[in-house]
This record gives sequence, C-alpha cells and structure tokens, in this order.
Amino acid sequence: YEQQPPGITTLFLFDTPEVGGDTLFVSQVEAYNRLSPSFRSYLETLQVVHSGFEQAAHSLAGKRGGVVKRDPVQNVHPLVRVHPVTGEKALYVNRQFSRSIVGLKTEESDGILELLYSHIEKGADFQARIRWRPRTVVLWDNRVTAHSAVVDFISKGERRHGARITPQAERPYIDSTQSK
Repeated sequence: YEQQPPGITTLFLFDTPEVGGDTLFVSQVEAYNRLSPSFRSYLETLQVVHSGFEQAAHSLAGKRGGVVKRDPVQNVHPLVRVHPVTGEKALYVNRQFSRSIVGLKTEESDGILELLYSHIEKGADFQARIRWRPRTVVLWDNRVTAHSAVVDFISKGERRHGARITPQAERPYIDSTQSK
C-alpha cells in the first residue's frame, strides 16, 4: 500500500511457537503466468487501490498490540507490475491491502479480486512454506512474492515475535516509461 512498497525483505524470529506459526510464500510471477493469456492482457490494463487504513484500524482495535507506528496511507498501483531487474510480470494484489479495482463496478472489482486471491491462495505448487527454527533468516523480494503467517498457535497462548528489515523499492509500474 506504500507509494514505494518494500523490496528485498529480511525476517527473523526471536520467539516461535513450539508447533505452528509457519510462513507461506507465493510467487506472484508464477501466479500471473498460470492465468490465460487474454486474462493476463486484461489485468495489465487495471489499477488497484492499496490501503493501510484497515490494518491500522485492526491494530487500534487491540488485535496487533494496539500500536499504529505511523499514519496509514492509500495508493493506486498497477494490478500487474514488472520487476525492474528481471523484467518478469507479476500479480500485484493481496487480500490484506488491495481494496478495489479502479474504474470497475464494486461487484466486478470484488469478483476479479476474489478470483485472484483464491488463485494465489490455492496455488500450492508455486508456494513455499517456512517452518521457523532457531537462527532461521528468510529473505524475499516483496515486489514479486506474497507472504502470510499461519496463525495456528494463538489459541495455545504462544507467540511469534520477530524483526523485519524492509527497505523501500521503486514505485510499481507495468510500462517502463512509468518507472521514471
């Protein structure tokens, strides 16, 4: 949802649950490649509203420690972005921050986003699952990788606590003339 979202991200955990608390990673490049060529072409014409307001409200409601580190923001990004180094195209949507597709009716936007979320979430053969062990450090490219914690440990009273280093990258673009 940032104007210049994260690039390479590093995550390591200080405390992990005895069982559970894994992290799932999915290749947004492969998720894009698995769609039909005509659908990919259509998606490349679309822009998506990305918002941090809902995450901030969730935290203020006491769900994530009640702390909001800064004012939330909202930005519009292409639904498909190009990686600036590899030139690969990738979906640039996620259930947590993508809110609506610009210019579409609500039911159209919701339908396409739900189809994409489901496609991403069910793509087991383009996902990786990390089981955290002591001294595990994971790096990924946020520009083309989606991730999600598996929250299967909270009912046992355990916690998952770590640190993340997340430098900013370029503003997402689909057309190389937009990167300047």
